[in-house]
Amino acid sequence: MTRAALSSILLVLSLVACAPKSAPIKSQNTLESAIDKQMGGVGTCVILADTHSGDVLYQYNADKACNAPLPPCATFNIVTDLIGLDQGLVTPTTVAKWDGSPQPVRAWQTDADITKAYKNQIDWWFQRLAGAIGHDRYATALNQFDYGNKTLAGPLPLFWQGPHSGGGLSISTRQQVDFLRRLYTGKLPVRPETAAFVEKMMVDETAPAQPNGGQFTVSGETGSCPSQADGSRGVGWWVRAAEDGHRDMVFAASVEAADGPPGEEIEQTLKDIFADGGLWPQD
Repeated sequence: MTRAALSSILLVLSLVACAPKSAPIKSQNTLESAIDKQMGGVGTCVILADTHSGDVLYQYNADKACNAPLPPCATFNIVTDLIGLDQGLVTPTTVAKWDGSPQPVRAWQTDADITKAYKNQIDWWFQRLAGAIGHDRYATALNQFDYGNKTLAGPLPLFWQGPHSGGGLSISTRQQVDFLRRLYTGKLPVRPETAAFVEKMMVDETAPAQPNGGQFTVSGETGSCPSQADGSRGVGWWVRAAEDGHRDMVFAASVEAADGPPGEEIEQTLKDIFADGGLWPQD
């Protein structure tokens, strides 16, 4: 082994050793009780993990629920943006024109760049980018990203929206956590500038991190879609990365049920639960 190669290995090892480890979560009983009461059930899973080590800091429910394959719904927008940017199919300043067709959400009836499309989950924008990416690019990326079951079964613009839309792509809550962790530790096979832009775009909340000082930062995505072909059940997602100076975490929450809450409701419920457990700034 050359001296240069050895130096590189030692540098990597030193960076890993110096990476801050998240403080233990001392309020696990509080979290367990609150989740049980407000959103618990056989189809609920919540996992919080240390971003750098991957150590699970907290898990709600058994492995059966947390390893269950579920359609990713709009959380897959993160993947589409990574591929589109990295392949040069879209840039941070590219503006796609709305064609004037009626949309189910008023906020979608607008021209949009990648940031606006992500923040508002503009469906037509992601379907258009998915068409530009195409089957082969998606197939390569899903394998390289080791994303879920890696299948592209179903119509190209909808394969992430579950069997009700004819889509076969699925991912477990545990796999969502692992995917986010690899994004935030630079382990996805995309250019560093691509990952950095997507990470910055995903930030949706900052606040003073009290009492330890510094800044509390949260990034991520919600999603909801039917989980069964007949539409009888649905899944809601909230996937996030959070850092507050003494914890650097990635986490994912899913609720799969006949009358499960949408991702936005899961987000708000867990924010309240995390605040009571000391993992979130109090309003």
